[in-house]
Amino acid sequence: MSKYTGLAAVLMAALALPAFGNSAVQGNWEGGFTAAGWKDQALRAEIIGQPGNTYRALLRVGDLPAVELVGMSRSDAAVFIGEFELGDKGKFIGRAQARGGEMHGELLAITGDSSAAFTMKKVLKQSPTLGEAPPRGAVVLLGEGVAEDAWTLQPGNIVNHELRIGGNTYVSGYEHGDARLHVEFMCPYMPNDSGQARGNSGVYVHGRYEVQVLDSFGDAPGVGTCGAIYSIAVPPPGACLPPGEWQTYDITFKAPRFDANGKKTEDAVITVLHNGMTLYDNMVLPHTTPGGVSGDESAHGPLMLQNHGDEVRFRNVWVLPLEK
Repeated sequence: MSKYTGLAAVLMAALALPAFGNSAVQGNWEGGFTAAGWKDQALRAEIIGQPGNTYRALLRVGDLPAVELVGMSRSDAAVFIGEFELGDKGKFIGRAQARGGEMHGELLAITGDSSAAFTMKKVLKQSPTLGEAPPRGAVVLLGEGVAEDAWTLQPGNIVNHELRIGGNTYVSGYEHGDARLHVEFMCPYMPNDSGQARGNSGVYVHGRYEVQVLDSFGDAPGVGTCGAIYSIAVPPPGACLPPGEWQTYDITFKAPRFDANGKKTEDAVITVLHNGMTLYDNMVLPHTTPGGVSGDESAHGPLMLQNHGDEVRFRNVWVLPLEK
């Protein structure tokens, strides 16, 4: 057993509230505690909804690696007690209570002579570019001022400038070359599903290069997780937000170049920021990704939002041409 597993078990039990959609338990939690040799120690947790009113928790004590836990909704009282080891500081009993997005508890020493109190609160993290207005010269694909012919498939499920994918893949009527793109998306809360069946969609730049959309909150990055250039590149960890919360992609794209005979002379290049975190900086794209409008590369192409059977939402989508 990890020397931090006991502490995590106490905190996981304290978070074992009934699952009321996405809002009660799942999400980011932050706080801290003080104990001998551990003054003002930071405490963070990512709580992820799982099947059958269970939860997976990634708990981080300070800068130590995450401890993974499984918890279950068993009581609406949310008052629990547990025994654990805190590294070389000895054994403790922990008591905690969580209600309304706040948790309070105490650590009582069994061995050693230190006790401590801890608190955690559920926190809402937001992208620094969330709601960013389209700059002058941008072509709006979702939002105020969108053109009636913005999409080749007329999206009858746009409500209040918000597009809900489900049943149709949408391809923009507008095509761009070099461009800056802003896309906001929200994955649905699907605790009974996993992997590629959990909030799956994709943002296809030029209709050919997919930046994966998926509920990957709390998952290890992979070639098919959220933020991946599907089948080409794995994103760094830490950018994903929970399902039910709006996220952003800010993409700068340099289109491939071709000579007079149509032969490619330069590969496409992409920079991607996910919720403000840089995933790729001027990364070369040697080829297209699967599932796009075409496997052949082109100097110009549309924006494609992929249907993969899940009701992923999109809003505030615009493209700023960068061609001179």
